Parts: sequence; structure tokens; C-alpha cells
Amino acid sequence: MRNSLMKLATTMAFATLFTANVNAATPAAASKKDNDLSNKILFVEKEKIGSTYLSVVDPDGKNKRRLTPSMNNIMFPKYHPKSGWVAFTNQTDKMVSEIYFLNKAGTQLSKKLTNATFEDFSPDGLKFLYITNDEKAELFVYSMETKKATKISQDLKCVSASWSNDGEWIITSVFDSKTGTLDLYLISCLAQGIIKVTDTPQFNEAYPSFSNDNQKIAYFTNSHGENEIEILGVGAGQKIVDDKVMPNLANKRTMLAGTQPSFSPDDKMIAYQKGDEIFVSDINGLKPVKIANGKTPRWTK
Repeated sequence: MRNSLMKLATTMAFATLFTANVNAATPAAASKKDNDLSNKILFVEKEKIGSTYLSVVDPDGKNKRRLTPSMNNIMFPKYHPKSGWVAFTNQTDKMVSEIYFLNKAGTQLSKKLTNATFEDFSPDGLKFLYITNDEKAELFVYSMETKKATKISQDLKCVSASWSNDGEWIITSVFDSKTGTLDLYLISCLAQGIIKVTDTPQFNEAYPSFSNDNQKIAYFTNSHGENEIEILGVGAGQKIVDDKVMPNLANKRTMLAGTQPSFSPDDKMIAYQKGDEIFVSDINGLKPVKIANGKTPRWTK
């Protein structure tokens, strides 16, 4: 799980901000049509140990191509449709995690942070989430306008995080040092505080992501034995938990064995990782189809 909870095991320094152009050339510039990353699946393609590529493929498995030069260990890509930026984390051969941005034209890589892992863009594209690669594993919001970062995780040790498309919530997976397991928490962006969503001391829930209509949260859990995709449905009403307002949530099994779920633009399908392969399926777990070899798929809007 994320290289045995890489974020909690490493003891590297606090995230350092800088921007630098990468000398390694990106793949030859594609045509304007090819550069359109809407309704594609970003994923990490591994050629050999120490050689990975950020790649993209159509949901039917066609038109696969690489977006970056070979890098040591790319992980967790995300695309922002308004800005056209693609962000991801690369872990160097010295176990240093670096955040990179790839521009819309696909011609320039910029290094943004070191000792941090990229998590998600804000809906407006002006901020992004990252987690520090130290024993604290703190979750920050970084503003690209002010060049300042704000800690939002209080004393939680975060492993992954995703921003809702309405900007109101951040869902994060949190490591409990007492139980050694992961639970899901909601962090309100509207001053409602932090709310624990799952409480399973014997099991893990990790790598959550919101649907595009904000009505579902997909994640994976080992509560049924092997890793399996589950979906939390967000009800129309709300309920009060510890004097805080949160959506009504009810979980649903998909019977899909795998990790790293990501919703299609219409929220009817899901991409996910099983072993070293990428699959797509409808959200009911019917007719899963392998589309590529790789890891950490992210379905773009």
C-alpha cells in the first residue's frame, strides 16, 4: 500500500517549494487533437525497475501514448481540465518524492515541490493538495497565487486525499498509529471541521475519490478479504455528527477486486488497478475489461 506507507516510513525534510524546468525532453509534441486529455485515462506505465512513464489511453484501451520521458517511479497523476495541467509525483532512486507539473501542450515539465506527494487540484485549479513525506504525513493546501501553504490535517497522518468537485469537502485516508490501519475522514472547506467517516480498527479504507456529481465516493477496502472497491453514496439529506453537518453516506460493494478507483466523467463507469493492470467497469461491478498494463489510473473529465 503506497510502497508500505512510504509517507510514514520516510524521514525526509519538510516539503520545499521551488519551480525548475526539467532538462530531460518530453516526448515529441503531439497534435492539438492529441493534446486533448478530456475523457482519457491517465496511468503509470512501468518499463523496468527505475523506468516509468506517465501515459494516457482511451477508455476502450486504444490510442495509448506516453506523455513524459522515463522517470524513476511516477505515481498518482491528476489532470485539471481548465488549466490543462497534469500533476504527478516521482520518487527518485534516493527515495525523495518530487511533485511535477506537465503543461497543456505536453512540452514542458516543471518541478514544484520536493519531499511531498501530490494529491489533487482544487476545482478552480488555483490550489492543490499535498502530503509531506515525513513521519507527520501532514496534509496541506498550497495556493499557486500566494505561494503559501496551509496545513488542514490538524494532528492526522494522511495517506491520500481528494477534493470534491463543488469545493466543499476533502476526503482523506488517515493512518491510525494505534491500530495500524486506515480510515476515511472528511475535511470541510466551509468551516465544518473534520469528521471521521469510517471506523474499522481491523481493516483499511484508502485512496478515496469523489464522483464528478459529488454524490459518490469510491475507495478500496480489505474488509472483505482481498482489496475491493466500495462506493459511498451521498444522500440528498444531511445529518448531524458531533454538532457538525455532513452528507448522509451509505456504502455499497462493487465486488471489484482492486485499488485506486477513479470515476468516468458521467459517473457511470470506474477505472481501477488490479495488480499491475488497469481495468474499467460500470460502477455496479459488471463486465470489467482490461485496457492496459500499469498502475494508478485517473479518468479525466
